Amino acid sequence: MVNPKTAELATTQSDPYVPIYQSVMQPTDEVLVARGGASAYKVYDEIRRDPHAFAILQKRKLEVVSREWMVQPASERRVDKQAAAEVERQLKAIDFDRLTRGMMGAVLKGFSVAEIIWARDGGRWVLGQVNVKKQRRFRFDMDGNLRMLTRSSPVDGVTVPDRKFIVHRHSIDDDDDDPYGVGLGSVLFWPAWFKRQALSNWLQATRKHAAPTTMAQYQGAYDKEKQNTLAVALSAMQASDSLIVPENVKVDLLEGKANGDQFEKLNRYLDELMSEAVLGETLTTNSGERGARSLGDIHNEIRIAIAKADSDLLSKTFRNTIVRWIVELNYPGAGIPEVWRDFSEAEDLNDKIERDTKIHAMGYRPSNVDYINETYGGDWVEAPKPAEPMPPAAADKALPAPAAQEASATAGLAFADPQRPETQSRQAVEQLSSQVAQFGRPIVNQMIEEIRSAFSDATSYDDLNERLLRLTGALSIEELGQLMAQGHVIGNLEGRASVDG
Repeated sequence: MVNPKTAELATTQSDPYVPIYQSVMQPTDEVLVARGGASAYKVYDEIRRDPHAFAILQKRKLEVVSREWMVQPASERRVDKQAAAEVERQLKAIDFDRLTRGMMGAVLKGFSVAEIIWARDGGRWVLGQVNVKKQRRFRFDMDGNLRMLTRSSPVDGVTVPDRKFIVHRHSIDDDDDDPYGVGLGSVLFWPAWFKRQALSNWLQATRKHAAPTTMAQYQGAYDKEKQNTLAVALSAMQASDSLIVPENVKVDLLEGKANGDQFEKLNRYLDELMSEAVLGETLTTNSGERGARSLGDIHNEIRIAIAKADSDLLSKTFRNTIVRWIVELNYPGAGIPEVWRDFSEAEDLNDKIERDTKIHAMGYRPSNVDYINETYGGDWVEAPKPAEPMPPAAADKALPAPAAQEASATAGLAFADPQRPETQSRQAVEQLSSQVAQFGRPIVNQMIEEIRSAFSDATSYDDLNERLLRLTGALSIEELGQLMAQGHVIGNLEGRASVDG
């Protein structure tokens, strides 16, 4: 069996489309090639001057930077945790979000470079500063190594030391052959360029419509002297409201017909092209579009997916460069931690409540109240459970001895059965109860009316207190006492009736 080849064969040096007479490579980006190679990155700066292009590029950057970042240790070993804590501390010290935003410049131009200014802090190497640099300062040699242009070497540049520069690449061609990468600038260049031309023509048409062109006609053949005379007269007309010309001279105003709708549609279409190229969608950037809410949610998901991919690629670059260098210099032998940003979306609380309610109906509940506090926020405590009724045997044991005997003796009585037969004694008791309620209603109503009158006649709270105090001594409870006595009698009869039934 033949062993596999270990060396790379499809190298840049063997590429027939790459010139061999140069010591540094030139970008393969067709826009840059047509406008001067690696020194022509300023054409992409023109794209960012377009307000719409700037807005969508910022949205793509800020979608990444706005997410919270964290450092995850390589393992549970103590040294790995210490290394991760050191990396997190140093990244916070240099404003990691600012560095992330600067390195996202690779999305537009293909690559980005940042220089590390190392410093000593006791026995440790720390990040003093990390400064993002302009792409025009750097080149790549035939092996893909970074070279820095200087005054002494403005063409080929000089080699750079190890652990000094961070290089992040972005390529829409999805290959590794071009160390410069291929950014979205190659896609955005033409829509942005056409938009500038369309805006220029739109402004010119608007100016023509606001200030018409003056045309003068005279009789006779071509006469240079007459033309010069009319030109002077028409120039004077620009600063005056009146013009005096001979009878045989005709003066007209030619107004430009500005078709603003066509210009607006063209510019909006170019904006949509740029939105689709950068964000993969248009509904979150083009106010003129209208779409269903579900379609807007899909567009938003696409935009977030693109930002997450940017974040993952950038996190790998940081892990393989700045994070690795911090660990290797300060914690030799420790695992390299992961640096990543959280793109998980917060779950809708209504959906979560509905889910938890269904799970509880299935017979499950949280093991402790911490789940409720962490999920829904606030400071919750578990409600007391309702007391469960004791079984008959347990209830008999819980009662004192005499009470238990009484309960046992009356366990089979008929009043425990809600369905009792109607007996003559039962009917008599119900009639008496109805009569007591009928006789007692006027007495109670009179007492309520007297209290209501006290409230109506009172002029202040103190006056009301005095009236109620006088009323408590004036109210007669004799009749009410008689009714209550009769009620006791009826209650006794009710009990006897239930036993007899």
